[in-house]
Amino acid sequence: MALKKPSQQASATRKYASDQDIEQLAERLAGKPYGSPGNSTPVTEAEDPLKRTTISLPASLLDKTEDTALRNKRSGREPKSVSALVRDALAEYFKNHP
Repeated sequence: MALKKPSQQASATRKYASDQDIEQLAERLAGKPYGSPGNSTPVTEAEDPLKRTTISLPASLLDKTEDTALRNKRSGREPKSVSALVRDALAEYFKNHP
């Protein structure tokens, strides 16, 4: 008995969605917001989940930020990471520029 490649095995059992199935799914999902349903209650900083993002910085600014984070980590001071430094800097900025 010859063994089938996984791609050959799956094709026999794979179910494809019909145009009608796709249309029904699109109708069910239309207008739904992304993420969790929101409420009007403000979220405290401790409850606010972190989300990942990517930023581009000049090399010299990134070097200073990484050096500061490393110095803080070695001395036991906060903030101890580049992310924490950037979060603190942005929080301070928005405190002064609402």
